[in-house]
Amino acid sequence: MLKRCLSPLTLVNQLALIVLLLALLGVAGMGLAGWLGQGIQGSAHAINKAGTLRMQSYRLLAAIPLTAQESELLDEMSRTAASAELTRAARRDDQIQQLNALRDYWQEVLAPAIAAARTRSEVSDKVAAYVGHIDRLVTSFDHTTELRIGHIIMLQQAMTVLMGLLLIFTVIWLRKRLLRPWRQLMTMANAIGQRDFRQRAQIPGRDEMATLGHALNSMSAELAESYASLEQRVADKTAGLARTNEALSFLYSANRRLHSQAPFCHRVMPVLSELQQLTPLREIELRVYECGSEENYQEFTWRANADCPESGCDACPTLAPLPAGECTTLKWRLLDNHTQYGLVLAKLPLGENLSRDRQQLVDTLMEQLTTTLALERHSERQQQLVVMEERSAIARELHDSIAQSLSCMKIQVSCLQMQGDTLTQPTRDLLAQIRGELNTSWRQLRELLTTFRLKLTEPGLRPALEASCQEFSARLGFAVELIYQLPPRCVPGHQAIHLVQIAREALNNTLKHAGATAAGVCATQHGKQVRMIIWDNGRGITGSGEKSNHYGLVIMRDRAHSLKGDCQIRSRPGGGTEVVVNFIPAASTPSHNRSEK
Repeated sequence: MLKRCLSPLTLVNQLALIVLLLALLGVAGMGLAGWLGQGIQGSAHAINKAGTLRMQSYRLLAAIPLTAQESELLDEMSRTAASAELTRAARRDDQIQQLNALRDYWQEVLAPAIAAARTRSEVSDKVAAYVGHIDRLVTSFDHTTELRIGHIIMLQQAMTVLMGLLLIFTVIWLRKRLLRPWRQLMTMANAIGQRDFRQRAQIPGRDEMATLGHALNSMSAELAESYASLEQRVADKTAGLARTNEALSFLYSANRRLHSQAPFCHRVMPVLSELQQLTPLREIELRVYECGSEENYQEFTWRANADCPESGCDACPTLAPLPAGECTTLKWRLLDNHTQYGLVLAKLPLGENLSRDRQQLVDTLMEQLTTTLALERHSERQQQLVVMEERSAIARELHDSIAQSLSCMKIQVSCLQMQGDTLTQPTRDLLAQIRGELNTSWRQLRELLTTFRLKLTEPGLRPALEASCQEFSARLGFAVELIYQLPPRCVPGHQAIHLVQIAREALNNTLKHAGATAAGVCATQHGKQVRMIIWDNGRGITGSGEKSNHYGLVIMRDRAHSLKGDCQIRSRPGGGTEVVVNFIPAASTPSHNRSEK
């Protein structure tokens, strides 16, 4: 019942109520003790007065017969018997009747007897009877006083027991409501401080400690949730940083590999292979365009059961190909503001997607590939420009030196021939022979200058051959057929110039000497070797062509030797002539290639 009464109160109010109960018990005990103490107040005076009456009785008995001076003792005895202390004590102890009887005995019996007595024996019995009344009255006062003192003692004992019980209840209450909850709260607080959010405070009731326990439980649960969320976020951030670091390492190594001096296949294939390990992309295919043509490209990819002709090439399948219909094809174009360099194709399995970081990684790699291809294209153009400038310088030197000397010699021979009859016949024959040799040398020099001044307007062998075929088609009056089956970027620029010059020299011979109605150029690849055939259906050629008036054929062979190959000039089956050039390109790039005619 007390618990039900205390439970609606707050902890502070309960503690205040207990302190108030202790105070009330103390005040009540002191009040009752004071009230009971008032009951015995004056009893001592009354007993003393009664004792005084007894002494005065004996004194009067000793003073018999009384003299005039000793008669005042009777008045004093009367005043003592009528004292207010005796009256209050008798009224408080309910002895007023006995006190009145004592007073009546004194007034009516003892006082007259003492006043008239001449000897002590006359009144000794009456004095003894009066003293007996006094003793009975004092005994009543003593009994009543002792009874009240006993009540006070019992009251004090009862108050002591109540105070003890209340103190015991207070200690138990403090342990239950304060000490135990406080220990639970401290244990929980220490656990929270050590990042242990599993502890819970079990505090019943609706007081402050219970409220604090509920609040601390809620706070611990929220902290556990927040800490778990923070740990997850930290784990996610750590994983993100690890992925970012992995991506940066990949981009750094890819950048170094792409800008190395190895063949392009050996540079790009490890990068694409590692990209497949970092992303869900599969079957990545790189197409490198030649001169921006989307129909003529070099392909770097993985194919199941693909046979790579080169040992050590990384263009091999590292992952199983995806079944058709279970993937999405993605495209990235490799281009800048001026040129389109290629295209990257990849397959993304269904249900997979590229995250923002992976998409950024792929986009950055595409920019690196674009930059690499742009730099290579620029390097090829620079090399071609350097070669062309060097050949132009040689052409200028030849024109300014040997060409001028030959012109001067032709003029001098003409002047000698103009002397006519003054010269002997052998001299005129010798001058004619010299003039013929000078004309041949001049013609050969012009052909050499024309060859040196040849410029390739576009990088790559195919555009140069197409331009040459179109030029000679207009000069010959019929279309010169071109069959080009070489993969893009198969022949480096410095070697492509020699092939173009050989083709032009052969077509020029067809124009001048063959009398043909059809001609063509065919460029093919057989393994590592490149073969180019220039043919016509003209009158053909006899011998090896190494005569004095076939100096251009010698130049073609010299150019083939500079390519570390060979040049065969022979009659074509069915009529005509064909020039066959075989050589291995300086930078053979092993890959799975595709070219279109």
